Amino acid sequence: MSSLVKVPLLRWCYRLLFPVVAGLASPYYLLRLSKRGSPREGLTERMAFYPPSIRDRVGGGVDLWIHAVSVGEVLVALALLRELRRTAPLLRVALSVTTITGRRVALGAADAQTIVLWSPIDFPGVVKRAFDLLRPRALILVETEVWPNYLWEAKRRRVPVLLLNARLSSRTERWYRRFPEVFRPILQGFSLVLAQASEDVDRLAGAGFPPERIFVMGNLKYDVANVGSGQAEPRCSWWEECGWPPDALVLLAGSTHPGEEEVMLELYQGSRLRHPNLRLILAPRHVERTPEIRELCRKAGLSVALRTELGQIPASGSRPDVLLLNTTGELRFLYEKATVVFIGKSLCAHGGQNFLEAACAGKPILVGPHMENFAMLVREFRKERALLQAADQTELLSLLEELLSSEAMRLEFGKRAHGVFGRNVGAAARAADVVAGLLRTQREARAG
Repeated sequence: MSSLVKVPLLRWCYRLLFPVVAGLASPYYLLRLSKRGSPREGLTERMAFYPPSIRDRVGGGVDLWIHAVSVGEVLVALALLRELRRTAPLLRVALSVTTITGRRVALGAADAQTIVLWSPIDFPGVVKRAFDLLRPRALILVETEVWPNYLWEAKRRRVPVLLLNARLSSRTERWYRRFPEVFRPILQGFSLVLAQASEDVDRLAGAGFPPERIFVMGNLKYDVANVGSGQAEPRCSWWEECGWPPDALVLLAGSTHPGEEEVMLELYQGSRLRHPNLRLILAPRHVERTPEIRELCRKAGLSVALRTELGQIPASGSRPDVLLLNTTGELRFLYEKATVVFIGKSLCAHGGQNFLEAACAGKPILVGPHMENFAMLVREFRKERALLQAADQTELLSLLEELLSSEAMRLEFGKRAHGVFGRNVGAAARAADVVAGLLRTQREARAG
């Protein structure tokens, strides 16, 4: 069967099967949405039926459409936009976001020239309506977002598509390699692929992305973490309300997932016997788990204060053992206050979380064995002895004790982490140059 036959057949199969799969998975996603807001929120926009307010703002179309999913991808998109705005402040941008938390971050940072939308579902009619409204000169998909109808509709309209900060999880790579006749025709639709590191190039090409269009740009997550560095004091003006002594050792457990808070409480209680001035900050990945975690602290016999309750503690009142961060957007500014940082979703869950903000702050970093989503970063930091990875809870306790007992060790690991971080900032500016060149080429082609 020729490739000319394969692609239309693949397109029809996808368009028939995806709605079925989406329908079967909808109860799961509706449940997840209901935990973080209304599951109906943005439903009409997700189907690309836009209100007059958005249509009026879009007007004759946008220069750039960026599609992100959740908070991490949105922050990468915003890092790119900050660089683009330096030379093109009037660039008209549509930023589509999938999750409720990602949308909140996007709305909080968007400027007057950026329109924030719910991401259209990847149904052909829906994607067509979105393109009809936005009429972008270029489309950017962030990191791992490969949606066939987006790519096919862009190709039909001769709109170049760029994959920004491209990465492949080992699981995704295995799927792409296992079914090349399915995925390769889709992945060939990218005009440019901006990879995070040189070692990604072979993996991306082997998975089916066009090798001649893959370029190493660096990891934009470094630029995301670099924004706001050194601004801890203004954003943490409430810190003194904790009432913790100036010489307190602070263990910060960031972006924790179920099961990890129990481990942190156990480690904290054990370590406090040897370090009475030790205090603990728990920053769960999902703030809706606050009541559950608060109860865990109480059952452990520890006093706990919510970040939002700090102002209510009388000056003469007892100081909390544990600070529970129940706000969004403040974790990045708390790293400056930490003595040791543990990164969640790495011990009792899989995938890990981004630790670059802790590296930017120059802090010693502890992670568990499960950092699959950041394997490349972990390898780079471990190679430079800028990060400590524990195989299990027992080793985590041992490493924590070493760090708490040695200021010199803490300073050395923090210094090395900050050094690795500093050498890798700048990918956003390089990517912005590529995007600006792409838009310039498009403008010249249309003028010609």
